[in-house]
Amino acid sequence: MYRELMLCIILSAAITGCATSNDPRKGGFFGGVAGLNSGAYDARVQQRQDELNRQRNVSEELKQESRSLDSEAQQKESELAAERQRLNEMEKNLSSLQADVDRLKAKSDKQKGEISKLKKKIKDARQKLSAQQTALDELDRAGGAASDPDRYRVLEQERNSLAELYKKLLEYSKALSNAAK
Repeated sequence: MYRELMLCIILSAAITGCATSNDPRKGGFFGGVAGLNSGAYDARVQQRQDELNRQRNVSEELKQESRSLDSEAQQKESELAAERQRLNEMEKNLSSLQADVDRLKAKSDKQKGEISKLKKKIKDARQKLSAQQTALDELDRAGGAASDPDRYRVLEQERNSLAELYKKLLEYSKALSNAAK
């Protein structure tokens, strides 16, 4: 009887130690053999491979989107730099115009009034230009043209208005200069 009891205990332990599972870490020897024969391990490997491929595809899509966003940001930064350059050029032009107007000699009180009026308009234009440059700097600090494209378009329109104003002031200055000669 003792012998039969020991045999039952040993067989129970052997069977328990060889429990089957689709997980190779838990299946034991017989579970491993069963998993190989049934294809459960291959299915598990295929499932993991499919998940890896899906993750790689997602990663590649994210990399492409990142490259696209980087390219767009570089383009917007380039536009912002060009805008800043145009404003600097306009500042130089207004300074030059201011110097030309300062050299004008009025022949009459009317011309003095006209020159004074022109100087005030140039001063106003320079203040607007300064405000434009400040707004552009704020936009740059906030993330550039990409962060607020609508604000960037408004700034472009304001710059275009300033350019038109400069042209008018230049023509006015030329007319005054010709009259003062």
